Amino acid sequence: MTSIDYSGVPQDEGAEVEEKSCSWGKYKSTVTWTERCCPQRPDAPWFWIINWVAALLHLVNTVATIGLWAASDEQNQTFALSETYAPWVSTINVTHQMLPNHPNTTLTVCPASNATRIFQISEDWCIERRTEYTSDLSLWWLVIAFHFLSFAFQTLAMSQWRCTCCGTSWVRDYIKEVDVDGTNMLRMLEYSISATLMQISIALILGIWQRLVIAGVAALTVVTMLCGLIAEQLKYDRPDMAWAAHFTGWLSMGSVWAILGRQFWYTVEMSAESPPKFVYAIVVVIGLLYTGFGVIQLVQLCVADKDAPDKIYCECKCSRGCTLNRGVEMTYCVMSLTSKSILGWVIFANALGGMAES
Repeated sequence: MTSIDYSGVPQDEGAEVEEKSCSWGKYKSTVTWTERCCPQRPDAPWFWIINWVAALLHLVNTVATIGLWAASDEQNQTFALSETYAPWVSTINVTHQMLPNHPNTTLTVCPASNATRIFQISEDWCIERRTEYTSDLSLWWLVIAFHFLSFAFQTLAMSQWRCTCCGTSWVRDYIKEVDVDGTNMLRMLEYSISATLMQISIALILGIWQRLVIAGVAALTVVTMLCGLIAEQLKYDRPDMAWAAHFTGWLSMGSVWAILGRQFWYTVEMSAESPPKFVYAIVVVIGLLYTGFGVIQLVQLCVADKDAPDKIYCECKCSRGCTLNRGVEMTYCVMSLTSKSILGWVIFANALGGMAES
């Protein structure tokens, strides 16, 4: 089996392990500052280089979108989110003459109201349906935020630390996490935020402006990403629980797309004209890319080999060949950059561009 040199692990037997240490940009035990900021090295793993390049491109997207926001005349353009509530209203007695020359009849009815709906539930009470706008949400800053978070977390991923707190040792080694554990905890934590912001952006574009529905879409997306994290962490030690977490993630993400899909098709059905083409692009392309993330983990769970996590599946010029776990990490980086760039620029070029013109 190929020997792997992990950046955070002392290479000499018996070497002292520092109780407290922290570094950034190291892909081996000793790296100069020039090498940290220039990842194109023959001994740097390819997934490290791709992570570096993706982080820089996320930063470019962040700076560019902030620049477009600063140059826009509609910086304060937001979506007003509504909430529906149902207050109880006392009934009133109304005297009414049913027929001429007959005595008056007293009826118990709901009072006059400008509510969208009011109905009587008992002799004493009625329920109204009212809608109020309770918050605002900026599509501009949702897009800027998921670009920036991707840059920040992918940069942080190249940090290594080792410390002891409250008797517990906290160690992070990006290369060891990928090669041995087949995971990247920071990646899934970042997805739980950035992917959630992406889904909220899509929901706004599709006309979902109810605050509680937005909250539900956000919560289900967070659950999906955390299920993916759990599946990655347990795939070697508890594959049964890893599969359970994986399919739970499919269920929660399917629920999100069921909400978005229903909103989209009902809007198409009820509209006199078809929606613009960029809306179709958002729904179809981003939907396929989101599905791709789940397929990546599905393949990883199917092929995972706890006895040989660093097994080389193909020889190449990159450091130590291509392993399953390294391939998974590289694919996640590319998919993340692709999906966020497509969604962000489609929104800026169409939806937000239209806002600026209106």
